[in-house]
Amino acid sequence: MRRFCLVFCLFSLCLFLQALPVQPAAASTSLTFPESWDVGQAFVVALSSHTKFEKPSVIWMEQTISLDVEPGREGYVSYALLGSHVRDVKPGVYPLAFDFSQDGRNFRVKCSIRLNERKYPEERLTVEDRMVTPPRSESERISREARLTAAARKTMTEKRRWTTPPERPVPGVVTSSYGFRRVYNGVPRSPHAGTDFRAAVGAPVKTPFAGTVVLTGDHYYAGKSIYIDSGNGVISLFFHMDEISVKRGDQVSKGQIVGKSGASGRVTGPHLHYGLSLAGQYVDPVPLFETSVTELLKNMKTEVVRE
Repeated sequence: MRRFCLVFCLFSLCLFLQALPVQPAAASTSLTFPESWDVGQAFVVALSSHTKFEKPSVIWMEQTISLDVEPGREGYVSYALLGSHVRDVKPGVYPLAFDFSQDGRNFRVKCSIRLNERKYPEERLTVEDRMVTPPRSESERISREARLTAAARKTMTEKRRWTTPPERPVPGVVTSSYGFRRVYNGVPRSPHAGTDFRAAVGAPVKTPFAGTVVLTGDHYYAGKSIYIDSGNGVISLFFHMDEISVKRGDQVSKGQIVGKSGASGRVTGPHLHYGLSLAGQYVDPVPLFETSVTELLKNMKTEVVRE
């Protein structure tokens, strides 16, 4: 009888506990970012929350990067792929701000990232003299192309179409890395803003990310070129091509062939120059081929901005 009463009491307690209202887990909103990173290298920041937020954007290097909101493992998340151009940015502490709206209120979270110096080697190249000191007759063309390419790199769309790791554009080895201090015919020039891959004339070139073609052309220095927007300021650039098989406005999928590599423009031989511009900042694309957003966010600082 005593055992029956004990079992009955335990059963009743279970029913009582099940009937209690379930308290929701505490909602929080947080920002994840690196406390320090190397100049020239890409990094990821993330805004995540248990509850919906709207109109997220990041301000980095005086540029506002529009983001979209995606379902996350614990609610909602926005990602930004950022970096710094080794030519323009010196080591130091730089501000980062994250704007968003939530529960009818506007928020701005301010923090900072220390950018560390990274040594990049020097590279000496020999090219045609006209590619070092262009004739006056080409000045107007070069200026016009500079305006077109600058506008393409400033493209800012909200929808994230870049995913990691990106597709390698060609299988060839790297022949000239990002950041090399280049000297053409004995004349110092800006550091290499992209990565050169070994590729024979006619080799198929794939796009690392899905996106929209925003510019194509045959340019004085870059030769036959393609610019592809993948959202959030992520722009892929393909130089020195032999053939271009897409046009402005085309939608391309990740890994799609967009043309053939070549030796057009200022080159010392056939290859593919692939560049990655993040909100106007040229960065080293190679480390991204071996990692993902999840891996990049590991061991970074997470700051809770709303409990």
